[in-house]
Amino acid sequence: MEKISRMTLEEIAKQIGISRTTIYKVMGGKGNVSEETRRIVEDALEKYQYVQNRNARNLAMNRHYTIAYVGFKSKSANYFSGEVGKGLKRAAKEFGDDGLTMLISEFDVENPKEQRQMVEKMLEQGVRSFILAYSHREILCEILEMLERKKCRVVLLSRDYGGSENACYVGVDYFQSGRLAAELMGKFLGDGGSVFIPVTQEFRTNQDILSRLQGFQEKIREYPKVTLLPVVYDLMEEREIRERVAVCIGGGIQEHEGGREQVRGIFDLTYRLDVIADVLRNQGRKDIRLIGFDLFEEIREYLEDSTIDAVIYQDLSWQAYFAVKILFEEMCYGRQRSERKRYSKLEVIMRENLHYFV
Repeated sequence: MEKISRMTLEEIAKQIGISRTTIYKVMGGKGNVSEETRRIVEDALEKYQYVQNRNARNLAMNRHYTIAYVGFKSKSANYFSGEVGKGLKRAAKEFGDDGLTMLISEFDVENPKEQRQMVEKMLEQGVRSFILAYSHREILCEILEMLERKKCRVVLLSRDYGGSENACYVGVDYFQSGRLAAELMGKFLGDGGSVFIPVTQEFRTNQDILSRLQGFQEKIREYPKVTLLPVVYDLMEEREIRERVAVCIGGGIQEHEGGREQVRGIFDLTYRLDVIADVLRNQGRKDIRLIGFDLFEEIREYLEDSTIDAVIYQDLSWQAYFAVKILFEEMCYGRQRSERKRYSKLEVIMRENLHYFV
């Protein structure tokens, strides 16, 4: 478990052995303070990155607020943890001088029971405000019931769960993101062609993947010249993904119910867009349109040379920051949530606008 917090003025005073009153004098540039004391105080404020607290009430009462993030790590989406971490650290920096401490724990997506164990441990430590990024619906249901009994504040990050009326959701509309991907594919394939859709094994425990697929399938019907090949499910390991993509594009022509047609597009739901792009590049098939989700370092080169034509981007860092902001303002200022769902906007990233996002 990682702890992110900023030292309060009270803690700094104890650390350097100088009273808070004297520190105030140095900060305000008033009163008689020796040069040596001033130097010690200024060095400490710089060392601990202290910014004068704008919330006078919290400062006077020396209040502390703790928010716990319990999220997952996944091999098929290894960028998730890093992007969320950036947002959590941004929030800790912004609200740390108002008394915020962040506790961060991450569990293996293949062992979702760890999430419940981590939440239970934090409850024992007195934490009552949680941000959860989950991977398993049944485990989440158990956690939410447990937190509801404790009257905890909860924000679900990136993945929603429709069974809770109390938890707030910060993320995107996955169904609409699938529709947006289909609209792009339909316009890319103006003359028609077939589309191959590989899907990760995680769809069995992740409704959002199915929502994206359903959105894509619904919207693509508006483009009658585009044909969908049978969806290939349960792809997880890199070798397996490479083999299935290579088979799909190798002959160039695929059989389907309507006859035989050239594969001209791939809509990725394996979340290993870098692997699929590498297969296309190695086989010299940059003519095949490739669309996926999210932006991470491994796919940057494939966007730059248009092996990947477009990705639908959600700003995970902003979502994590905003989730903390919602909880902190509720804890600190008593602000009530005006709505249960807070959708972040969807961005389309292509070679032409990539430089705005990296």
